[in-house]
Amino acid sequence: MLYNKRSFLKYMLSAFSLLSLKSWSEGNPYRDRFQTYRQTFRVKPDKGEALRIINNIIRGKKLVSGIINLKAPDVAEDGNVVPVSFEIKCSMQNDDFPTKVHVLAMENPFPEIAIYEFFQGSGKAEVTFRCRMRTSSKLVVISEMADGRVSKEEKFIDIMLGACS
Repeated sequence: MLYNKRSFLKYMLSAFSLLSLKSWSEGNPYRDRFQTYRQTFRVKPDKGEALRIINNIIRGKKLVSGIINLKAPDVAEDGNVVPVSFEIKCSMQNDDFPTKVHVLAMENPFPEIAIYEFFQGSGKAEVTFRCRMRTSSKLVVISEMADGRVSKEEKFIDIMLGACS
């Protein structure tokens, strides 16, 4: 059976397309598709959204100072592992304990880093962790106390090599 050039090209193109479908079905290009997705739909930081989150947590309550003891470096070499620790000054008895402590980075694409919950009589309200920060910005810690008080502490951290990109 003889093929002319046009039918031979059609045959080769269909064979090539079947081979390429086979490699897609094996999942080989998964990483390439994921990288393309990340580059196409990048999330940019929205400082207005971060402020809306903070206002939603505080809900117009008067801020009380001196409750949060925040420890974080002034300069962090790597934004992937910024060491942070905080302690809430309270007795952890009756209504003197934090129900939630929010940690936010103002210039991250998703500003909420963590929300910690504490319960009455559960020891100390103290946490040490490492977080990711995209670029130099304020780190904000907000404590909601069981008796209705709200406290906010901020610290500017200078990041040498950013993360979250």
